[in-house]
Amino acid sequence: MAFIQAIGIGEADYFHQQSAILDFMQKRYDIPTQDLDKVKRLYTRSEIDSRYAALQDFSLPHEEWTFFSKQSVVSIDDRMEKYFELAPALCMKAIGNLDPQFLDGITHLLTVSCTGMAAPGLDIQLIRLLGLPSNTVRSSINFMGCYAAIHALKQANDICAAGPNARVLIVDVELCTLHFQEAYSFENITTSLLFGDGAAAVVVGNKKGIYEINGFYAEIIWKGYADMAWQISANGFLMSLTGLVPDLIASEIKPLMQAAFEHAQVSSSDIRYWAIHPGGKKILQEISKALNLGAEDLHDSREILRQYGNMSSATILFLLHRMKELHPEPGHVFGAAFGPGLTMETMNLYKC
Repeated sequence: MAFIQAIGIGEADYFHQQSAILDFMQKRYDIPTQDLDKVKRLYTRSEIDSRYAALQDFSLPHEEWTFFSKQSVVSIDDRMEKYFELAPALCMKAIGNLDPQFLDGITHLLTVSCTGMAAPGLDIQLIRLLGLPSNTVRSSINFMGCYAAIHALKQANDICAAGPNARVLIVDVELCTLHFQEAYSFENITTSLLFGDGAAAVVVGNKKGIYEINGFYAEIIWKGYADMAWQISANGFLMSLTGLVPDLIASEIKPLMQAAFEHAQVSSSDIRYWAIHPGGKKILQEISKALNLGAEDLHDSREILRQYGNMSSATILFLLHRMKELHPEPGHVFGAAFGPGLTMETMNLYKC
């Protein structure tokens, strides 16, 4: 039986009020007059108060921007160079917030990111920075979207099941804001109101810890295949996120959860804590309605959204960290996250 033994989070360096990001968008985009009021309403009703970013530009006057420009588009080369300049330090910040005892005897390293890739990559950089043995077993989970951290926990669980002395370090970092798209479209401005940056580190091993890992379940919703996508372009990574996503999740979440509960041999009445990835206000609203959840059930998810926005795959780990810090009582935890495909990935934990 594997356990999540420790969780550390790393907030990106710059704190931005949602209102400041709206000001940035109005300066950077030539928003058509007929769209302006709607854009302002989207931001003010997003239920996001603030976000953290690896870049300071979003709260600066445009003449002080250091990365984005009013006149030119940032290339994919520049975005990846900036990613590998900033991501390792943010990872080390999250790792530094772990109790050092949990870093002894690391046998495996899993890195997770949807917002930057290269070879040699983050995994090799972290082995060097941490002084881990050069033969540390390593793997990278890239470009899977908001559910990627659950996928990493699934792999860590399998590794621990295969080796009683295994200790897996998962490091998840997302610099979503590097991929701000300069060309105005309603889809671009919608995604720009959601995403923030952050990193989290998790240690998984076979000794008792914070959360007991009891299983996973995932399904692909084929009719949502084109409604959530993440693609590489010359001008950064492009997020496609249609307005149908919340409705698709709402219509499919109940049968998915039922299948997941049957797989885990639990019922919804057994669940004390709901770790639902806050992909956006509407997604949480639809899940709440579909599963008949009370306001308190998704309070932690809403608070993470309010304080951080959507940090892609790192978000669910921030949520588990919050639950660890604020809720001492033991109980079943059911988590779910959604990503390109349209994929729903779930996890069944027990808070010890």
